[in-house]
Order: sequence, then C-alpha cells, then structure tokens
Amino acid sequence: MAVRRSVLVALALYQSYMGLAETSGNPTHYGDPKTGCEADEQAVRVQGLAGDFCSPKCSSSGSCPSDVPQGDTAAPMCALRTTTGDKYCALKCQADSDCGTGACQKIMGIGLCTYSAAALISNVPALTAEVDVSTNPTHYGDPKTGCEADEQAVRVQGLAGDFCSPKC
Repeated sequence: MAVRRSVLVALALYQSYMGLAETSGNPTHYGDPKTGCEADEQAVRVQGLAGDFCSPKCSSSGSCPSDVPQGDTAAPMCALRTTTGDKYCALKCQADSDCGTGACQKIMGIGLCTYSAAALISNVPALTAEVDVSTNPTHYGDPKTGCEADEQAVRVQGLAGDFCSPKC
C-alpha cells in the first residue's frame, strides 16, 4: 500500500543564496551543495531535517540517476514532490553508514541522506512536498519498506537481518 506523507522542502534559489555555480566539484548526483550541484540538480533541504543535499528531478517514468557519491550505498528514489508537482530524487537510507560522508536523517520513518546545511538555508522559502514510499502498515515490519514514525530500524547482534521496532 503506497502512503503519501507530507513534508516541506526548500528547493533551489538556495544556490543563489550560497553563491554556487551550476556545475561543481561533485562528480556524481546527490552530493553536498557546499561544493556545488550538478547542472541538472537543485540544492534541497527537507524541513525538519538538519541538512541538505543536491537533488535531480525525477524522469517522466519516475526513475532517478544511479550515480551516487563514493562510499554511499543508499538507493536513489523519486521521493519528493513540490506543491507545483515537480518531483525530485533523494537517497533513501537506513543508517549513517549508507550515506558515505553524509548522515541518514529520518522524517516520518523515512531515511534520507543529507549533509550539514549552511546557515543561510534558513532564508530560503519552503515548498510543500510529499514523500512517496510504500511503508509497513503495522509495527515490526521490514525496514526496506520504511518504518512507522515511532520506530527505528534495528539489528540484533548475532542475528541476520533487521526489523522496525518502537521504543518500549
């Protein structure tokens, strides 16, 4: 069952606040906006998360570029939608180790790879977006499909696999 969850995203124009050129030192998509975004990306910040990332638009078929920063194992997905209907890609993660030099930050049970945001981001107007992810309909589900808002993905040492778990 697909669930739509609303979050806020501050999209581009952010580059003009940071003084970044359209091309960059980032050799792949989904990099740190501090070093610039690819020509087909925008610097993005999800309201409620302390970080930002470069984000390309989703293709018309809903696919996303697969080139990710070195060390990242998170999966690209068409995850963000603005109030104007534009769709943007993000790296969906379960843990910090999925994000190379970034951090896996969760909002409503969905993990997104982010980088430390610049102070100027607070001046950027936020746009409403939806995160489209199939999530577990109950507690204790598979983290690959997203955990409930009050859960975290956990792994028990000595056991293979992981699961979603709420606090006691």
